[in-house]
Amino acid sequence: MRGDSLRGVYFYELHEADDELAIGMTLAHDEAFAPSEFLAMVETARSRVIETFTEETLIEAIAAELEREHDFAASLDSRLVAAVGISSEEGETRLLAHEGPTAHAADEGEEEDPDLAIAEALLSGREPIGLRTAVVDLEKNESLDS
Repeated sequence: MRGDSLRGVYFYELHEADDELAIGMTLAHDEAFAPSEFLAMVETARSRVIETFTEETLIEAIAAELEREHDFAASLDSRLVAAVGISSEEGETRLLAHEGPTAHAADEGEEEDPDLAIAEALLSGREPIGLRTAVVDLEKNESLDS
């Protein structure tokens, strides 16, 4: 896609933050809105969904409302077509497979790091699945007391 084919496409961002996480989402529209006009649309959408939203995050609910009411297009994981992991090292740039809320390297036989999947879920505002707990018995090493 050439840069001049994007004429008439305008991008807007939503940001949601709490004490531990910060989430951002990009929206696209074929019309240019003044920042104050976009803010008014967001505030109206927020007031409509704040008490009843079923999406995982408030930002997703607002984006969905802006899509319904104003024809914005949100950059959602479910719409991702392709992702490429870029590296400065030769031969390390690779296609990433996108599966659900996390993306990982598409190398054959490569195991997904569960800690990384949990971190990605937390950073994206989703509840991590597959949390693990380990219970171990420890024995005191008496030789270390001297």
